[in-house]
Amino acid sequence: MKDSFRQAMAWLHTWAGLVIGWLLFVIFVGGTLACFDKELDDWMRPSLHAVAPPAKPAFDKALAYAMKAAPDAHAWYVEAGNTRSRAMETTLYFDDQSYRTIAMHPVSGEPVADTAGGSFFFTLHYNLHAGNIGMYLVGLAGMFMLVALVTGVIIHKRIFKDFFTFRAGAASHRAWLDGHNVSAVLGLPFYFLIAYSGLSIFMLQYMPAGVATAYNGDVLKAFEEAADFYERPETGKPRQRLHSADSLFEDAQQRLGEPVTWVSVHHTDDSSATIAFGGDHSRHIAWNIRQVFYDAQEGRFLHLSEPPSTAYKAYSLIGGLHMAQFGGNAVRWLYFMLGIAGCIMLAGGMQVWIRKRAARVESAPLLSGYRLVAVLNVGVVAGMPFAIAAMLLSNRLLPAAMTQRAQAEIGVFCLAWATALLWAILRYRQHSAWRDIYAATALLLLAIPAINFLITDDSHLPASLARADWGIAAIDIVLLIAGLAFALMARRCHRNCLASMPGPSHES
Repeated sequence: MKDSFRQAMAWLHTWAGLVIGWLLFVIFVGGTLACFDKELDDWMRPSLHAVAPPAKPAFDKALAYAMKAAPDAHAWYVEAGNTRSRAMETTLYFDDQSYRTIAMHPVSGEPVADTAGGSFFFTLHYNLHAGNIGMYLVGLAGMFMLVALVTGVIIHKRIFKDFFTFRAGAASHRAWLDGHNVSAVLGLPFYFLIAYSGLSIFMLQYMPAGVATAYNGDVLKAFEEAADFYERPETGKPRQRLHSADSLFEDAQQRLGEPVTWVSVHHTDDSSATIAFGGDHSRHIAWNIRQVFYDAQEGRFLHLSEPPSTAYKAYSLIGGLHMAQFGGNAVRWLYFMLGIAGCIMLAGGMQVWIRKRAARVESAPLLSGYRLVAVLNVGVVAGMPFAIAAMLLSNRLLPAAMTQRAQAEIGVFCLAWATALLWAILRYRQHSAWRDIYAATALLLLAIPAINFLITDDSHLPASLARADWGIAAIDIVLLIAGLAFALMARRCHRNCLASMPGPSHES
């Protein structure tokens, strides 16, 4: 009975991981990079690297631009620049649930060169850039991950012993298995935390029936009530003027008792419009949702939100643990390293499945399930880093004045990924797809700091180190380290490729 139960759990672990493994890998990569989304935003805007954010944000300039760009928007939201990301970001929210974000110079308030930025990876992480459908797919992947984690613990008789076993020089399948086991044990509590908290954040979207019933279908009202969001009914009369947000800054900061980092205007074209100020999330594990509200025409104080309820504090604490916006760089680096471990765990598990069935994969026709798994392993696990490297390189090479520049960067990402998938199909028989894509990734990653040095004045590694700009410098350093790591992996794959060739033994 015991053996049959473990066999059932092994079957469930295998298929729970295999069915959703590639999607989970994409989600994990996106989330890992999103740990430093603001730093990536900053790195991808080299025109601002010589600019220091002002002590007092230029909110009025950003709101003036928003008023001109979208006078009838439902809301304008301006986030001040900071040490993690210099640009002010102005987001225009519309009644049809769409929105548009513009990066602005922190002093002049003028738009700067467009870029996909680190927010591309943040969005990729939580909804795959596919709206509600993507959000539900991510939730499904999270549930599968929990199943895989629980069954993985059950079936591993030597779970802690395996943690100390990694045979890098062993046969390829053995190395993949050791990598899977070591990374799984290393980050096991973290993976449970991430999977559970990720599902919890969107619980009202995944299971809205209870709240929808209590609030007559208006789920958003539940959040507004929990956060003590202040809103006045629209009057139907046009707003006559917009009071200076800058003049309210000091008062708002005093009432909140913490630094103000953003301002918003709701019902922008109506006389009921309000100006709201809030602080950042980095001071708290739980999300900081406190706001102070003013009349948008007269500047008159209206409301200071009360501390959230205990239930909402618990909910936002779980969300805060997932987002890793607290604790500064130490926590972000910890999450980043554990995220990489999670990627290794997923890639190792999928490759172990293939390696155990190597003979059947080798003899399988092109359109078989075995071949599909093998090709997707190469195309996703090796192809996604290649696509990311291509996207980051394009950020430096595309003209700053280019229209739709962010979309062009995303286009490069998609094209590079599609190319890797195609190469995996074409070169699989030659056993060289892993080697080729890893080598190409290494070349691109090492090229980025070099090109950065050649074409920028304030953004290359020596310049950022000279002014102690550690956020910018760290990205170039990580790119160099990653490039060397992928070069080493390409070399190992080359050896394996030679070893698999027919004929006499080959040496490299």
